[in-house]
Amino acid sequence: MRDLSNNTSLLSLNTATVGDQWTLEECIQGCVKHRIGAIAPWRDKLQACGVEKAAKLISDSGLRVSSLCRGGFFTSEGNGNLDDNFRAVDEAAALGAESLILVVGGLQAGSKDIVRAREVIEEYLRKLLDYARSSEVALAIEPLHPMYAADRACVNTLSQAIDLCKRVEIGRAHV
Repeated sequence: MRDLSNNTSLLSLNTATVGDQWTLEECIQGCVKHRIGAIAPWRDKLQACGVEKAAKLISDSGLRVSSLCRGGFFTSEGNGNLDDNFRAVDEAAALGAESLILVVGGLQAGSKDIVRAREVIEEYLRKLLDYARSSEVALAIEPLHPMYAADRACVNTLSQAIDLCKRVEIGRAHV
């Protein structure tokens, strides 16, 4: 086993862990101060900072962007939330993020049909994937605990996420 006790370059700070205590600028400064090698901004912090400014601050600090959190929620709107997901891909590309994290969405309003919800997710994921590929942004599906199936993510296991990746031909499965 590798001893990583003196190597923090593989660590990544997910900005959700500091909540509202730090701005994105403060998260970047904290990573630099503590020699954390990467950052995973959430979009709310990114947008509060401004995408261009954040990209410059992160680049100037020497940090990697391990991921941008998050896109998805394909079942929440009539168009699969695609407009917001396209913006998320653009933001991930601007940051040079290694991936865009997707929380895929839960059951559609008033529905109890999880099979149909998963079909809708697959349909919109295919549409987003074409755009992400053209922007050279990797998509990463985040399976959530089954207690979130109704409202956040009806992809609940690694197996389901991997199968979904295979069906939409994501290539290298990011789960």
